[in-house]
Amino acid sequence: MKTGAPLRVSAERLHPRDAVFVYDETDRHLSNIVAVYAFDSSDTKPLTTDQVIDWVQARLGHSKLFHRRIQRVPLELDLPYWVPDPILDIRDHVFLTTPGTWSDVRGTIAEITSTRMDLSRPPWEIHVMDQVREVPNFPGDATFVVLKFHHSVGDGVATRELELKLFGDGPVPPPAQIDPRWPTPTTALRTADALTLGTLRFANGIRRTRSADVESRTDSGDLHQPLPHRPATRFNRSVQHPLTFDLVTIPLAEVLKAKANSPTRITLNDLMLATIAGALTTYLTERDELPTGSLAAMVPMSMRPITTWTSANQLVQMYVDLHTDIRDPLERLQAIRKSAISEKQRNSDVSVLRTESRVETSPSWLLRLAGWARSQRSFEAAETVPLVNTTISNVPPVATALEFCDRPIARIFGVLPTMDGDGLRHLITSQGNEIVISFSSDDAMMPDPERYGSLILDAFRDLAGSLVPIRQ
Repeated sequence: MKTGAPLRVSAERLHPRDAVFVYDETDRHLSNIVAVYAFDSSDTKPLTTDQVIDWVQARLGHSKLFHRRIQRVPLELDLPYWVPDPILDIRDHVFLTTPGTWSDVRGTIAEITSTRMDLSRPPWEIHVMDQVREVPNFPGDATFVVLKFHHSVGDGVATRELELKLFGDGPVPPPAQIDPRWPTPTTALRTADALTLGTLRFANGIRRTRSADVESRTDSGDLHQPLPHRPATRFNRSVQHPLTFDLVTIPLAEVLKAKANSPTRITLNDLMLATIAGALTTYLTERDELPTGSLAAMVPMSMRPITTWTSANQLVQMYVDLHTDIRDPLERLQAIRKSAISEKQRNSDVSVLRTESRVETSPSWLLRLAGWARSQRSFEAAETVPLVNTTISNVPPVATALEFCDRPIARIFGVLPTMDGDGLRHLITSQGNEIVISFSSDDAMMPDPERYGSLILDAFRDLAGSLVPIRQ
């Protein structure tokens, strides 16, 4: 049953925050979002291609993502535009395979994650892998659905909103209404404006947001700035494909019990950061490669509760000290908690937000120049890296039960593409009664992902075992 007004799709200029993911992308710095959904297919018949195509076709009206592509302006005189692009053949975007076992699926997902998207057409793909056997800690045979799209479309929170529409129990939407007009007189005027007034607005924005407030508050101790450099590790070199990834599943009940047992108030994120810090410390120690200085993680922070940004991506980067120079797991947990609180406070500070707002008026030429400059960095002989050593991201759970072709959801996870200087990346998801930690690297940096996975489990159990509630 189709209800509601149809989605209207027309030309739309990318927000500067979203355009960054277009300008920053290279073959060694991909802007892919890859979300994976594992459905229990124990009591179902094998899927057919027509069945999958019909399922996707019926849901294309849920999002503009499916009906538009990126159009870059000649000579990069303005930011890129989203322009309508009717789907000529849905089989260019939707694929059904029967890979066999979990090992086969891992290889396929790794290839999907590390393949650059074609931005000359709508940047999305749906890969369905049916009748998968031997999935660890899974009730039976599985059907995997991989949703892949370009990061300029949205962030992790936007991904969860889309998956709720696709796999939730809401009504099927009516077909989208597409306005194919492009270019328009408005576009030409905007491009001319970008060359003149746009650059002036950016310069005025710098003057308006330039303030000694951040520096003075840092000097007074009200704001704590992250360390500008961290010691480089084996994971902070140029990445070498093929990408490899693995999963660690932890019962949610165990995580919640460990959190409740903490003598001080901690978050699930604090617990996961400390768990990964412990595993990373042990992994590097076993190779006699642990630096004396502490390592740090980039932890995305959603700004939706704090700001009124209109971009599809509403994230800032926190730089959280992992305190790998502290051996005791409880002391490390408390230190990480304090560092995470400090970074949340810094990124929520009015003066910092005022400085962050400069990107709102950034001209296209400056964003492109910044992307080019980042691509020129060399990490091969670097003794230090800017700000962080690894990425640890997490996305909120969806409370509603999800379903695909009469198959109930059993697991959700994501895989982050590696990039030069950041060759070990983690994504934490939760659904149902488990937390899943996905980590990605490559064979050159991590030839033994199973070992690292076991260290993550060991680190959690060691930490959980040390958390004992205070007896009254």
